[in-house]
Amino acid sequence: MTQGLGYCLLSFVDMPIAEMGDLAKEAEYLGYSRAYTTESLTDSLAIHMVMAMKTEKIVVGSFIAIIYHRHPHIAAQGAVAISEMSGGRYILGLGLGHPPRVKGMGMKIGKPREDMLRYLTEVRGLLEGKRVYDMPAQTYQGEELSFRLPKHRLPVYTAAVGEKMTELGGELSDGLMLYMLPLSRMAKIVEARDRGADKAGRNPSDVEINLGIHTFLSDDLETARGKARETLTYWLALPAYNASIRESGYEKEADALQGAFARGDQKALRDGITDEIIDEFCLVGPPGRCRERLDAFRSERVEMPILMIDPAEPGEDYPSAMRRTLKGLAPK
Repeated sequence: MTQGLGYCLLSFVDMPIAEMGDLAKEAEYLGYSRAYTTESLTDSLAIHMVMAMKTEKIVVGSFIAIIYHRHPHIAAQGAVAISEMSGGRYILGLGLGHPPRVKGMGMKIGKPREDMLRYLTEVRGLLEGKRVYDMPAQTYQGEELSFRLPKHRLPVYTAAVGEKMTELGGELSDGLMLYMLPLSRMAKIVEARDRGADKAGRNPSDVEINLGIHTFLSDDLETARGKARETLTYWLALPAYNASIRESGYEKEADALQGAFARGDQKALRDGITDEIIDEFCLVGPPGRCRERLDAFRSERVEMPILMIDPAEPGEDYPSAMRRTLKGLAPK
């Protein structure tokens, strides 16, 4: 039986949106189960509609849609439209985004857990046809109108990097979209999922674990690690992911990266990302090595690994890296 495997496209890259849809079709042909995108400097749901319309079997989804960017009813209704047009092949993944960027756009944020709980509750209520808002009735020719409901099952997943948000997802969501977590922490993360599910009287196995893993495919391991350093410089300095490094046992490295970020020292940031950190958090090197690492994550109960593909060869552009890596690690 073929094991599930997905990919996640970085939506901010210089690639025509139509080509993003074409890429989803190519991944579908190669046997991939999921086609996701991030949300950065774009409207990911608009991109997902294109991907859904160009495919027939692969499940499309947001990894993730940032909750502060949309009113819950806009997120719910956008997801309903994509689900309907794809025949039920859509997952709405919700996440918090990063405080420095969200605040920089003039959006107000509160306490992460409370914000996610409120947003998720409203989205779910809308999808289930509940009265979520105290609004005056709207009618058309004597008929009372309501929000459109999904014609197919529409799963809602939530993002997590730490145990608190993982536990909340286990309690309330249909699945988890995890990111920047090393193999060594997966057992604790799974336990947090299980605690949340147990709290709600749910079967933990009903809450699917997806894990986004940066992937640098190259026969030259050192070249791949070098590209990983270039790529991860920004992410590992962000608060949530810096905390993930710290909680994974790399306190000194996390402090050094945090200090370099505060100083704007890009060289120190790159130099502070060790081979050990790269190997813990990423798939890096030749296909066989990457497949072995995928198997290791699956053995820790990651049901759906998601390849976060990055260019790993000198001079390689993003679309070329996507196609080369999708073929190189295609499900068997």
